Amino acid sequence: MSNIKYFAFPGQGNPVIPHVEPKDARVNAVWMDGRVIKNCMFNEAAWYKKPCKEPGLFRLNSDRMIFFIGGDPDKPDSLNATVDLTIENDKLTLTNSCAVFIPEGAAHGNLEVRDITTPFFYYTCHLNTERFEAIPAKATAKKGTYAGNYVERYERPDGTIPEAPEGFIKFLVYMDGKRLKGAPYAEILWFCTTNDTGPAPHSHDDFDEFIGFMGTDPEHPEELNAEVSFYIEDEKISITKSCLIYIPRGLTHSPIFVPRLDKPILHFSGGNGGDYARKGDEHRNDNMFRL
Repeated sequence: MSNIKYFAFPGQGNPVIPHVEPKDARVNAVWMDGRVIKNCMFNEAAWYKKPCKEPGLFRLNSDRMIFFIGGDPDKPDSLNATVDLTIENDKLTLTNSCAVFIPEGAAHGNLEVRDITTPFFYYTCHLNTERFEAIPAKATAKKGTYAGNYVERYERPDGTIPEAPEGFIKFLVYMDGKRLKGAPYAEILWFCTTNDTGPAPHSHDDFDEFIGFMGTDPEHPEELNAEVSFYIEDEKISITKSCLIYIPRGLTHSPIFVPRLDKPILHFSGGNGGDYARKGDEHRNDNMFRL
């Protein structure tokens, strides 16, 4: 059976539309749950295009990670908007591209988007479940408990920046358990040019991985406006639509190639483990960009 079974594309699944006011402020890109890919981690990608509110607090029976990423590759660190997000009794006010970590059971929500000048990208992964299930909740934690539960900028704990061909990557955000206690490994970046090199084939024994390739036209979020070649085991799969990929632990994957790129795309990866580790690439350059 083809390894395309690990891919989720636009139009698959049955997305749960949040209570957004107004409704047209948010547009779904790709939805991935257990009905799309068996046993996967729940994933969702979307774009916010105008000011809006999503009232109410809820909790999950899973740890959760969220990316808020500005949609302008010329201003990669700026969200070009203000996002208020409440976790328990702490309100985070976010103005830069960032990753947020919300532990299982923590009440969160009351999302508000303000001062938006450019559409921004939103992505969430529920790390320990294959389905979306929001449970109404009330805040009980002491104020200050979650005030710092987000990271900005691409800062790896070892102080290095992965090598990549000149002009190919703009690094956005890196998170792991060393940067933020309890958080999963996750990173996101821009692909800005074509490319003919990438990580050697490898696998992960300690975590399942999510990988995304996202087109950056919020009016047509399904279109990648590029071609990406991605390998699972020995199978080459060529992608021309935005997609999410589920990589179970132990499954060999990579390299990636970008033979065509009409406009920059967003690429991200992460897993349900606190730190990054891989095997099977004994001759790799450890500073090569990761997957």
